[in-house]
Amino acid sequence: MNTQLIMEILVSFFLLIGAFFTLVGGIGIVKLPDLFMRLHAPTKSSTLGLGSFLIAAMIYSAFHSRFGFAELLITLLAFITAPVSANLIAQAALHLRLRSTSGDVPEALDRPLPWQRQRRMRQFNQDSSK
Repeated sequence: MNTQLIMEILVSFFLLIGAFFTLVGGIGIVKLPDLFMRLHAPTKSSTLGLGSFLIAAMIYSAFHSRFGFAELLITLLAFITAPVSANLIAQAALHLRLRSTSGDVPEALDRPLPWQRQRRMRQFNQDSSK
């Protein structure tokens, strides 16, 4: 087999995997009913889709005698920032006391958020006086 053909097959494979995960992530954002469920679509499946696209780009650049440093850096930053941003969005939703469509309130609403030190100290003092 020709090395050019092997490269094209590998790149096509990773592009198809990336397209599938990105499609699933997009459908998840549209179809899931509330914010807490929608957080999974961009952080899980779309991140895997982006990772697959970047792996395909790294394979392509490797076969053209160029190290894919930019693609590696983008992959690293995407995998670091996606969970952090999802966590911040979830914390903001908890702070705003958003409810899920199932009617369940996340159990974290009863405890103070990390930036609410006064509330935490007040709750600690009430618990210790009992």
